[in-house]
Amino acid sequence: MKKIMILGLMIVLMFMVSCTNSTVITTIFTTLENTTSADTTSLTTNTSTTEVITTTQPTTIDSTTAIPETDTISSVLGVDNKTNVVGHYFDPLYGVSAVSEFGKDLTALINVEGYVDFGTIGEYQLTYKIEYEEDFYSETITVTVNDDLYVPLEGSRPIGLNGVISMGDGSYMTGTDSSIAHPINPGYIREHLLNSAIPSSGWWTTLLAQNNGGGNGIYTNPLRAAFYNEGLEITNPLDGFVQYWNPEGYQTIAQFPIALKDSYLRSTELNSTYITEVLDYSDSMVKVAMKNSIQGEDELVVTLVQGSPYIFAETNNKNALTYTMDFGVLIEYYNLDGEKITTNNHNGDGIIVKMVQRHSGYDNSPPANVGQPEYTDKYYLLNTPSNTNFTISNNVLSLNLGDGNFISIAAINNLSEIDFYHQHGYTMISISSIDYEIDYLSSMVYTDYNFNTQSFRNDMSSQSLLALMPHHYKYSDIALTEYSYRTVRGTLKVMEGNYFQTELMFNGLLPGFTLPVNENFSSVDTVAYLESLDAETSYTDMENFFNDGGPYWNSKALYPLAQGIIIADQLQEETLKFSFIGKLNYILTDWFTYDGPSDERYLYYNNSWGSVYYSNDDFATASTLSDHSFTHGYLIYAAAVLAMYDRSFKEDYGLMVELLLDDYMYPEKDDAEFAYLRNFDPWAGHTWAHGFGTFAEGNNLESTSEALNSWNAGYLWALAMNDSSRMEAAIYGFVTEISAIKEYWFDYDEENWDPKFGDYTDVAGMVWGGKHDYATWFGANPTFIYGIQWLPSGEYLTNYALNEEDYQKFSSIYATYLQAKSGEIDTWFSNMWTIQAIINPDVAISEFDANLILNDDYPAELAGAYWMINALDSLGRRNSSIWMGVELGVSSSIYQDELGNDYAMVWNPTNSDVDIEFYNANGLIISITVPANSFTKVVI
Repeated sequence: MKKIMILGLMIVLMFMVSCTNSTVITTIFTTLENTTSADTTSLTTNTSTTEVITTTQPTTIDSTTAIPETDTISSVLGVDNKTNVVGHYFDPLYGVSAVSEFGKDLTALINVEGYVDFGTIGEYQLTYKIEYEEDFYSETITVTVNDDLYVPLEGSRPIGLNGVISMGDGSYMTGTDSSIAHPINPGYIREHLLNSAIPSSGWWTTLLAQNNGGGNGIYTNPLRAAFYNEGLEITNPLDGFVQYWNPEGYQTIAQFPIALKDSYLRSTELNSTYITEVLDYSDSMVKVAMKNSIQGEDELVVTLVQGSPYIFAETNNKNALTYTMDFGVLIEYYNLDGEKITTNNHNGDGIIVKMVQRHSGYDNSPPANVGQPEYTDKYYLLNTPSNTNFTISNNVLSLNLGDGNFISIAAINNLSEIDFYHQHGYTMISISSIDYEIDYLSSMVYTDYNFNTQSFRNDMSSQSLLALMPHHYKYSDIALTEYSYRTVRGTLKVMEGNYFQTELMFNGLLPGFTLPVNENFSSVDTVAYLESLDAETSYTDMENFFNDGGPYWNSKALYPLAQGIIIADQLQEETLKFSFIGKLNYILTDWFTYDGPSDERYLYYNNSWGSVYYSNDDFATASTLSDHSFTHGYLIYAAAVLAMYDRSFKEDYGLMVELLLDDYMYPEKDDAEFAYLRNFDPWAGHTWAHGFGTFAEGNNLESTSEALNSWNAGYLWALAMNDSSRMEAAIYGFVTEISAIKEYWFDYDEENWDPKFGDYTDVAGMVWGGKHDYATWFGANPTFIYGIQWLPSGEYLTNYALNEEDYQKFSSIYATYLQAKSGEIDTWFSNMWTIQAIINPDVAISEFDANLILNDDYPAELAGAYWMINALDSLGRRNSSIWMGVELGVSSSIYQDELGNDYAMVWNPTNSDVDIEFYNANGLIISITVPANSFTKVVI
């Protein structure tokens, strides 16, 4: 795996020694794992977390001054004796940080041993440890729990502006605007967390929209949690079962767990109207207090971590916990030796609850037949402090915790797994940090998953456990245990430890294709198609969504216009090109300018969330903050293309473009104005569509391709602006998302779905936190279900077939679609023929019929579809064995034709000629100078 490197240090030192009558600025490149971007880049390698440390040195070097050869721990802050008011949760890592001698943030490496019983007055010891390189840090503090007056941590959203805010030639609204829809303000969150923009579109964000999260599903996978009057639901959903429906003569399918709640954890101190409050969150963790009032004591604090086999809880009253199983099933209890408990009382530090033959689904068959019920044994392991007393009353366990106030609950597969999960059941993940770095030379994206832990007992394993998803372990060399979970996401494999890294390659993204040169291509026909696009896209006509009031439909009209600019430029059709430029300018500047109370198209910044949405609430982009990346992505894509061909637009409206882009692709964490990668789940590896995720099955994502297009758009804009941090964020997001899409929406390796699902279809139209559907929100036609994953048509879609193995699978997926349609495409011809062209452009060319597209849902896509089909016939297939080193301002994609010739299309939207390099496994192949403001094809 790639190790973090200190770049340029020796060169700097040599330069310092050689200087005489001047001041030397020493620049040391290092890496900060807790940040995600930087303004300083290296032309050969770079990371998303580069910090430049600048110091002034005298010209005469003191020979006694030594610069360490290896990095060491420099300082640890916030580790000192503390006091805490009884009844209020104590967070051991709040305000704690560490840094190395070279300036590297080591906070993610801090681990804590010990616990604080915040419900019992007394003194508690915590030991803080860091292991870094060859250095080691350990410090023990005392936390005193007393009965002083409780003063909560303070915080608030920054004071927002009010009215029209100008940015360049553009403007937007903020503050009071009663003429448009708005979301509810975020609630049920600790005040100090308001200092940063509030996240949405997450796996747990239902907790910010409704008390108890509305009882909606919070899927950590392998477990499901939810908050009800009965307490915290803890359910092992397993991999569910498959249900079939037959609406309108079309087959739809879903794989999901049965809607039965296995168990509830509760404190008897809670009343039936208790509230939940988010105490903390990080990249894959949320910590929630259950309490009787917002000012009241924290009765039960729950830590939910994606991928953790455990749910941890800490209680205010350690003699008030109950664990209640569903009363509709026989319950058996076992001790830690796997022996059945036959009395009503048990003492020790753990117990196993067995649900005997729990109803888990039905053996169904198409088209809509409900078969026999299915049953399975389920096991839950409770890990508690020593000397805990368990009182058994049928399906209810009453717990008097012994030497501590903590408990963890894990699902296990059988009694043979008791010891393993018990030994690790006392180390809780407290903070998760998921950060990326990019090696420019190799075009590799390295994602580091770091986890701070708290070990409640020093006589048990200090190693945490994580159940990795397929898109984790398939791209990592982390050692895995023999333990696993079967879920709707496939097999999760368990690792020990608090760190792993994945490696994914970035193979380039482009806004379109260069001029086709195949025999079937007709420039005359293309010009005719462009003229049709120009004629049908009228400033006053509602056709082709150009003047549609809804931001989603209106922004979709921009995509074919942007492609039209590229095509017209390649054909040197200046009149058409400038017509398309004018029309793009018209719509974009309309959205990017507020013209007064009668304006129907403008942007609004919501200070309560730190989010940007539209004056129109179609698809609830405002009222629930939904579909932001989808919709924004179309506008950003159009702006990025326009920036290449209209320099004044970039200068005049660039700040407005970035206001919108920052809403979904902001590359910094803990910012007051914008949330980090708002729609993206860094653990699940993909976007979530709904702003709150207020569904029983958790959040959901339908159109993966529109999610990919949003990364593509952000990447292209970053190139135009020479913006390294946004470029790196887009690269990370795109490669991670497409790796997850291949796993969970298409099951490329045919390992994740239930065979009853995968034997019928090769696509999931929607993926939820706890299920996946062969369906869409808007119809059951297979063309819709497959097609919503393949629009808008564009070069970025060729990433589905980067190598021979992927190509064969992608071909099989398309064949399954055609089989579902009896071999005949019935609609969305432009989308389906471009997908066919990725597989076999000859077939797409032979089937192409302009009239079918012109009379279909998206006639504006005619020119773009024709261009893409013929370009792919000219280029061949993607070739991932050759890559361009990542270059700020320039991108390319590599193709190989049937004769083995390799080509690169290269996009350079900058004002300068740029030298680029192409590599393969053996090293540098060729260096090429790419002209400024060009889109060209070169032979490698």
